[in-house]
Amino acid sequence: MSPVLHVNADDAEAVVHAALFALEYRMQFDQDVFIDLLGYRKYGHNEGDEPRFTQPKLYKAIAKHMNPRDIYAERLIKEGVINDGYVAELEKQYKDSLEVKLEDSRKEDKTVITPFMADEWKGFENVREWEMMDPIDTTFDKDKLTEIAKVITELPKGKKFLRKVEKLVKDRHKMFFEDDSLDWAMGELLAYGTLLQEGFGVRMSGQDVERGTFSHRHAVMKVEESEEEVLLLNNISKEQGRFQIYNSLLSEYGVVGFDYGYAMASPNTLTIWEAQFGDFSNGAQIMIDQYISAAEDKWKLQNGLGNVVAAWL
Repeated sequence: MSPVLHVNADDAEAVVHAALFALEYRMQFDQDVFIDLLGYRKYGHNEGDEPRFTQPKLYKAIAKHMNPRDIYAERLIKEGVINDGYVAELEKQYKDSLEVKLEDSRKEDKTVITPFMADEWKGFENVREWEMMDPIDTTFDKDKLTEIAKVITELPKGKKFLRKVEKLVKDRHKMFFEDDSLDWAMGELLAYGTLLQEGFGVRMSGQDVERGTFSHRHAVMKVEESEEEVLLLNNISKEQGRFQIYNSLLSEYGVVGFDYGYAMASPNTLTIWEAQFGDFSNGAQIMIDQYISAAEDKWKLQNGLGNVVAAWL
């Protein structure tokens, strides 16, 4: 369901055209588009790596092949667009700029390393392990909590929902306002609501998270006829944070990687990935091992991605 552009990397103008087309397509239609760029790797991983060790015939052919810059320059010269002197001048300007930057770098006694996403994480301090156990006041004003409960236990008027959904919302209203009790789903939604009311964002992804693995959450209500999506948690106040929840595809490794990046860029958002049935987390194990459990020590990075494991009780 997505266009795929097959492009020869040796054709500089085709590569630029494909990239611009893909960008415009994505921005206009809000859909995925793929570029299949057919090229080659000329050198190894670093100066000491020699790709001929493993692919001697292939790299003998690559060594004889003109690089894309020379191919494009030769084409423009043949078409009379530029001359040899123009190409030589461009190359000289580029090398001169590298020399200037090299000299500038030699003037610095020390290299200052700026932490990744430093601006976004300003005000957040690293906490030592034993400090994480310090008690934190998580109480919330009861009147404000009641306001949140009212919002998430009343469906919008003039819209028709499934009878089961209407009963579910009525039961939640009765639970909070008459029975003075909570079940797991209501407690969870109220917790999100308190964060949202304080201006924080909440983002959740995973398999079937919108309704919940066992149809307990129902964070997204669908109008019966139009399938319009209604997120009651986004109706708390004008100043509230944004509630986002997405059913993700069955590619846990990719989804958790994306969510980890999202959480890194959004420290004021509670970012949650839910592993349906628990064992689905196995598909994301590399992300969990390399980043979630080790990033602070290994990469000196903070991240607030939370993992929820939904399992049979």
